Amino acid sequence: MVRKLAIVAGLGFALVAGGVASAQNKCDGGVTKAAGKKVSCKCGVYAKAQAKGGTPDPAKLQKCTDKFTAACAKAKGAGTCSVQSHTCAQKEVDADADVISLCTMSPGGAFLN
Repeated sequence: MVRKLAIVAGLGFALVAGGVASAQNKCDGGVTKAAGKKVSCKCGVYAKAQAKGGTPDPAKLQKCTDKFTAACAKAKGAGTCSVQSHTCAQKEVDADADVISLCTMSPGGAFLN
Protein backbone atom coordinates (compact mmCIF):
# COMPACT_ATOMS: atom_id res chain seq x y z
CA MET A 1 0.00 0.00 0.00
CA VAL A 2 2.81 2.40 0.87
CA ARG A 3 4.59 1.52 -2.35
CA LYS A 4 1.47 2.29 -4.41
CA LEU A 5 1.04 5.60 -2.63
CA ALA A 6 4.67 6.50 -3.30
CA ILE A 7 4.28 5.64 -6.99
CA VAL A 8 1.12 7.73 -7.32
CA ALA A 9 2.74 10.66 -5.52
CA GLY A 10 5.82 10.38 -7.72
CA LEU A 11 3.75 10.36 -10.89
CA GLY A 12 1.76 13.36 -9.71
CA PHE A 13 4.96 15.26 -8.99
CA ALA A 14 6.44 14.28 -12.35
CA LEU A 15 3.37 15.54 -14.19
CA VAL A 16 3.38 18.87 -12.40
CA ALA A 17 7.14 19.35 -12.46
CA GLY A 18 7.49 18.13 -16.03
CA GLY A 19 5.08 20.70 -17.38
CA VAL A 20 2.74 18.07 -18.83
CA ALA A 21 -0.29 19.90 -17.54
CA SER A 22 -1.44 22.44 -20.11
CA ALA A 23 -3.92 25.25 -20.13
CA GLN A 24 -7.58 24.36 -19.80
CA ASN A 25 -8.88 23.08 -23.13
CA LYS A 26 -12.27 21.42 -23.55
CA CYS A 27 -11.28 20.05 -26.94
CA ASP A 28 -8.20 18.22 -25.64
CA GLY A 29 -9.99 16.98 -22.54
CA GLY A 30 -12.98 15.76 -24.50
CA VAL A 31 -10.94 13.89 -27.10
CA THR A 32 -8.76 12.27 -24.44
CA LYS A 33 -11.83 11.22 -22.44
CA ALA A 34 -13.57 9.85 -25.55
CA ALA A 35 -10.52 7.78 -26.52
CA GLY A 36 -10.17 6.40 -23.00
CA LYS A 37 -13.83 5.47 -22.86
CA LYS A 38 -13.62 3.74 -26.25
CA VAL A 39 -10.69 1.61 -25.14
CA SER A 40 -12.44 0.81 -21.86
CA CYS A 41 -15.73 0.00 -23.58
CA LYS A 42 -14.20 -2.31 -26.19
CA CYS A 43 -11.93 -4.02 -23.64
CA GLY A 44 -15.02 -4.65 -21.52
CA VAL A 45 -16.73 -6.34 -24.45
CA TYR A 46 -13.65 -8.49 -25.09
CA ALA A 47 -13.32 -9.33 -21.37
CA LYS A 48 -16.92 -10.50 -21.18
CA ALA A 49 -16.45 -12.69 -24.25
CA GLN A 50 -13.21 -14.13 -22.90
CA ALA A 51 -14.83 -14.91 -19.54
CA LYS A 52 -17.65 -16.77 -21.26
CA GLY A 53 -15.42 -18.48 -23.83
CA GLY A 54 -17.25 -16.85 -26.72
CA THR A 55 -16.69 -14.16 -29.28
CA PRO A 56 -17.16 -10.43 -28.77
CA ASP A 57 -20.62 -9.08 -29.60
CA PRO A 58 -20.24 -7.03 -32.81
CA ALA A 59 -23.23 -4.83 -31.93
CA LYS A 60 -21.65 -3.88 -28.59
CA LEU A 61 -18.30 -3.17 -30.25
CA GLN A 62 -20.10 -0.95 -32.76
CA LYS A 63 -21.86 0.88 -29.94
CA CYS A 64 -18.44 1.68 -28.43
CA THR A 65 -17.33 3.08 -31.79
CA ASP A 66 -20.50 5.10 -32.24
CA LYS A 67 -20.16 6.67 -28.80
CA PHE A 68 -16.53 7.58 -29.50
CA THR A 69 -17.41 9.14 -32.84
CA ALA A 70 -20.10 11.33 -31.30
CA ALA A 71 -18.01 12.34 -28.27
CA CYS A 72 -14.91 13.12 -30.33
CA ALA A 73 -16.87 15.22 -32.82
CA LYS A 74 -18.48 17.13 -29.93
CA ALA A 75 -15.08 17.75 -28.33
CA LYS A 76 -13.54 18.92 -31.61
CA GLY A 77 -16.46 21.31 -31.97
CA ALA A 78 -15.66 22.86 -28.57
CA GLY A 79 -12.59 24.64 -29.90
CA THR A 80 -9.11 24.06 -31.19
CA CYS A 81 -7.19 21.21 -29.63
CA SER A 82 -3.58 21.92 -28.78
CA VAL A 83 -2.55 18.46 -27.52
CA GLN A 84 -5.02 16.23 -29.40
CA SER A 85 -4.22 17.62 -32.85
CA HIS A 86 -5.04 14.43 -34.79
CA THR A 87 -8.41 13.96 -36.42
CA CYS A 88 -11.04 11.82 -34.74
CA ALA A 89 -10.42 9.13 -37.37
CA GLN A 90 -6.71 9.06 -36.50
CA LYS A 91 -7.47 8.92 -32.78
CA GLU A 92 -9.88 6.06 -33.43
CA VAL A 93 -7.16 4.07 -35.19
CA ASP A 94 -4.86 4.69 -32.21
CA ALA A 95 -7.56 3.64 -29.73
CA ASP A 96 -8.32 0.47 -31.69
CA ALA A 97 -4.62 -0.38 -31.79
CA ASP A 98 -4.53 -0.04 -28.01
CA VAL A 99 -7.54 -2.34 -27.69
CA ILE A 100 -5.83 -4.97 -29.82
CA SER A 101 -2.59 -4.61 -27.87
CA LEU A 102 -4.14 -4.62 -24.41
CA CYS A 103 -7.31 -6.67 -24.62
CA THR A 104 -7.05 -9.32 -27.29
CA MET A 105 -4.83 -12.31 -27.62
CA SER A 106 -3.53 -11.79 -31.14
CA PRO A 107 -2.40 -8.93 -33.38
CA GLY A 108 -5.42 -9.38 -35.62
CA GLY A 109 -7.83 -9.15 -32.71
CA ALA A 110 -9.04 -12.73 -33.21
CA PHE A 111 -9.17 -15.15 -30.33
CA LEU A 112 -6.76 -18.06 -30.40
CA ASN A 113 -7.72 -21.35 -28.83
